[in-house]
Amino acid sequence: MTKIFNGTPHDINIVKNAIFNPSIRKYVGGTVVLSIPSNGMLSANVKTVDFYPIAGDIPVFGKSFTGVDSLPDGYDVYIVSAMYASAAKSAGLDMKNVFTVADPVYTDDGKSFVGCRGLCPVY
Repeated sequence: MTKIFNGTPHDINIVKNAIFNPSIRKYVGGTVVLSIPSNGMLSANVKTVDFYPIAGDIPVFGKSFTGVDSLPDGYDVYIVSAMYASAAKSAGLDMKNVFTVADPVYTDDGKSFVGCRGLCPVY
């Protein structure tokens, strides 16, 4: 049996048969076929750096990653947030078997998040 670590702060709901609605540019409908509970959030440490303003008064900030939590041992698959994935890649962590969510799915009106169509490997 595949051991999955969900390093996000929420359950990951996998939705089958969602359909892309071009009028709202979102996937909607479908059925939740699997819910992967959270194992606790993996964190990335982010430092904000002030840059020069644009047009005299629009602030611009840079972000740099200063560290990440380690992936726990004993799992076959890791699901992480996009921010954690970026920080872990920049820190040189092995990203084999690390995924983020792919294609968020919403209620038919496009206002509430339901889940995702699947996972996306982190390269």
